[in-house]
Amino acid sequence: MASSARRVGPRSVKSFASSTADRSTAPSTRPPPARPVSLAKRILFPSLPADADLPPLLISPAAAPELNAELYDFIALALRAYVNVWWSKITRYDKEFLPEVTRILTVVIRTLEARLLATDLSPLVLRDLPTLLNQHWTDYRNAHSKLHTSYAVGGAASLAQLFHQMQPHMAVSADGVVDPVYVRQAVDHILKTCLPPEDYEPETERYIVREIILKVLVGSVLPRVTQPWFIHKIILDQLGPENSGKAIEHPNSIEDDTSLPDRPPLQRRGSQHLSFQSFVIFFLSAVQSVSGACLALLHAYKQARDTIKKVNQNAASHASDEPRHDAIPSEVHGPIHSRGDASSYTPAFPGTLNVPPPAPPPLPPSPSSESASLLKPPSHTSSTSQTREPTPAPAPATPPPPPLPNYTHPPLTFVLTLLTPPPSSPSAVQSHASLTTARALTHLLTLAGSLSAPFLARLLPYLLYTHLFSPAALANIVRSARRALFPEGWPAPPPVDPTPEEQAEMRAAIRRRLAERVPGAIAPLLGPTPAARAATIDAALAPLDNAACNAHLAVFILDLVLLTVFPEIGVSEES
Repeated sequence: MASSARRVGPRSVKSFASSTADRSTAPSTRPPPARPVSLAKRILFPSLPADADLPPLLISPAAAPELNAELYDFIALALRAYVNVWWSKITRYDKEFLPEVTRILTVVIRTLEARLLATDLSPLVLRDLPTLLNQHWTDYRNAHSKLHTSYAVGGAASLAQLFHQMQPHMAVSADGVVDPVYVRQAVDHILKTCLPPEDYEPETERYIVREIILKVLVGSVLPRVTQPWFIHKIILDQLGPENSGKAIEHPNSIEDDTSLPDRPPLQRRGSQHLSFQSFVIFFLSAVQSVSGACLALLHAYKQARDTIKKVNQNAASHASDEPRHDAIPSEVHGPIHSRGDASSYTPAFPGTLNVPPPAPPPLPPSPSSESASLLKPPSHTSSTSQTREPTPAPAPATPPPPPLPNYTHPPLTFVLTLLTPPPSSPSAVQSHASLTTARALTHLLTLAGSLSAPFLARLLPYLLYTHLFSPAALANIVRSARRALFPEGWPAPPPVDPTPEEQAEMRAAIRRRLAERVPGAIAPLLGPTPAARAATIDAALAPLDNAACNAHLAVFILDLVLLTVFPEIGVSEES
């Protein structure tokens, strides 16, 4: 046994080095790690290779890839939740139905994109929406003032019924229930406008797409956004975390204080004369403060100059492109940019934000051989023929330019309504002086806005399209909607209303946080005392405390958006 065993000696350094070199030089035969397949690719594009990217959903070159990915994820989650659940029970082998529905949705989304790019949304956000909110606040306060009076059918009518009498709508009942038939017909009109005839005629696909949109809008969005506690939660989320003014003490600090002997407090004696060191410190502190203020002013000046320059450039480019809209219809969908310029996208405003320059008068016709003879002195033989010739018709007068839009008056009016509590409010009598000051300040701002209306008509839309309607902001909005509607990849369960105690606590938190966020210079406008300011904030938030009234506001906003993007579906009184 011992003789048959063979003893293996230690390997040499040369052989170990050669084997290590062979391993390092040998090519790696391991395949690269597989790329994870997203849910959108598995459901919407099952035949697409795993290494291929998703086709772009939006046709605009300025659309960010992040926005396309968020929209694809939203569509995939909606189809899995509302279509694949029952379609997989009918058949498990059909893999073409969901891609076909995706194709229909792609056509609708691209048509909506073209409409939104060709539509000016500045009047909707800066003029129509503040006017609608102001009317909602006014009608709610009027309805609340009629409670328990003879105007409320002897005191039997509720607040929702009184508000419904002031803002009647065929799609909302007096109890605030939205009629799904109205929304279904509106969605059907949108599909008829967006889809080509060959895609609109098949009823099966059209009904499925329509019911998906209806289920998301009527079944998930509207019942949630009309709840007062949900609106309060959104306000609290936008305000951010609460600032705690109290310092956090260490738990062992009390024990440390008790273990130490009592010491007399330190006393500082003021110097009787100003030393050279204190003078140098004071001088350097003043220089630092002045330099900081100068740097802040310089930075603000550069920001203002760059903003004004960009606004004027966009206005000039839009004015130069305005006459070409009739000649080149394809340019109404937005500016042409390359894919690489998506990050440095500068919005060019659609619609009629800027007044085009008046057209120059038509040039006189060049004198021809026939008209040249008319310039010669008339002879006796031609005098009779010249007098018989008709006088040329005068050139048509240039139509006057359209008036500039006023984007400052509706928001200021709404702010004044917020700062003015109803007469029955307990803060109305206490804050009479502050309300007078608020009205005077509002009128002063209105006067300043009227004087600077030509510039504000270009500045406010520029800020709107730069910050609110930018690709990054739109992607964030779609991401937030996806997380709210599909928190774990599936529709969220029906929201449970908080208890009255929790709602009261949430309202108190909003009042406290808003009072903290108001600057000290503007705080006296809300009231002379903290109690009056809290009452003013309560009166400003009160029109959002009723779900039935909020349902009216949500339906009116939906109508406003649809009529802005699809004006052909509106019905006038003449028709």
